[in-house]
Amino acid sequence: MQEPRELTIREAGEQLKSGKLTAEKLMESCLERIHAREEIIHAWVEVYEQDALAEARRCDRELQAGNRRGPLHGIPFGVKDIIDVKGQYTRCGTPVYPATIPAEDAPVIARLRNAGAIFLGKTETTPFANNDPTITRNPWNPEHTPGGSSSGSGAAVADRMCPAALGTQTGGSLLRPAAYNGIVGFKATYGEVSNEGVLPNSWSIDHVGVHTRSVADAALLWPCMREEAPRPFARMPEPPLHSRSRIPGSPPRLGYIREFFEAETSPAVLENLAAVREQFLRAGAEIVELSFPPSFVFVGPCWSIIKQAELYAYHRRLFEARQDDYPPKLTIRLEKGASIQGHEYVEHLRYRILFQREMCERMADVDAAIMPLASTTAPLGLSTTGSSIFNQPWSVSGFPAMSIPTGLDANGLPFAMQIAAQPYREEALLDVAAWCEKVLAFTARPA
Repeated sequence: MQEPRELTIREAGEQLKSGKLTAEKLMESCLERIHAREEIIHAWVEVYEQDALAEARRCDRELQAGNRRGPLHGIPFGVKDIIDVKGQYTRCGTPVYPATIPAEDAPVIARLRNAGAIFLGKTETTPFANNDPTITRNPWNPEHTPGGSSSGSGAAVADRMCPAALGTQTGGSLLRPAAYNGIVGFKATYGEVSNEGVLPNSWSIDHVGVHTRSVADAALLWPCMREEAPRPFARMPEPPLHSRSRIPGSPPRLGYIREFFEAETSPAVLENLAAVREQFLRAGAEIVELSFPPSFVFVGPCWSIIKQAELYAYHRRLFEARQDDYPPKLTIRLEKGASIQGHEYVEHLRYRILFQREMCERMADVDAAIMPLASTTAPLGLSTTGSSIFNQPWSVSGFPAMSIPTGLDANGLPFAMQIAAQPYREEALLDVAAWCEKVLAFTARPA
């Protein structure tokens, strides 16, 4: 008999609605998995077991009374521990941070609760959501990294500890853990999901996103997370009026970006992606070559200079007071941020706008762009969480992007593919990803 924790959000929601499943049974199943595996995986900072069970029982009483709050009613979710949850500590993965108990939920938490979701606990993050690793391990093989900085969220969802979890991305901190853990990662256009109540890394680049086990679940969460009146820190361009219109469910027209990515990618990943493209072609997709515009040369410098300057601006006082307590890799970033001059920062803001505009134009003729998500599958050891260079174009530009699993390597670790679309084209991106997911039919899971 299938354990409730194995169900997708959509499947669990249907069973909850029909009375075949209770929210309490679903929560108990998730907690059972956490009890069995947490000593190995270390995905959680804290699990609020009794509170979560009490909330599940309340959800059941509401369902019995005919009161279903929304599409996530009774669904447990984890929260990366840089996102505020009312009445629970935000620790940010480090004792350096002055741990606080927020008086209010972050807006994204409030929106998910309004849709009926149940907060299960805080998931592990790397210190201050940067590149010094944390204790979380990869469920597919605990000797390998789960990626970061949304390490615990990716591992918890992959290991069936919860059906969904929130993460964040400034470089590749959401999509890379999704790739390494063999699950779906989704981030919307910059600013469409509120960053209020979330520890800043870079105000003009930070994204809040979600880990799930299916594209359909990400599509279910997306309208629940989206702000009705977004207030982004930085501007976003609109797609050109002549951009291609997507016919839902149809074979997509995909732009394959070969340059830069293939030069940095391992033969095994390239072989997998070549096989994936063949599958798409046989299923009716059209695949065309897509190149980056000339302004792509600024993407790496933009990411480094904008992120590090804004990172230092946030940390300056605490870093000056407690520099010796900061982890080593973050210390290097902050020292670089302190040396960036104002004119450099402003110039690279302008370069980013140029890349956004030119990339919008380049993508006008395709439904989405596809490319590798990481140079390899999850690296051995916990000393690194992987590189964000493959994800930076979509973080710097703020374009919506996804990760979907595409197979397993010779060691049984997941391959993944990155999919991106023009800004504000989330529905088209999710529809393309759903088509790709159906063709690939990836069903493997950690033991």
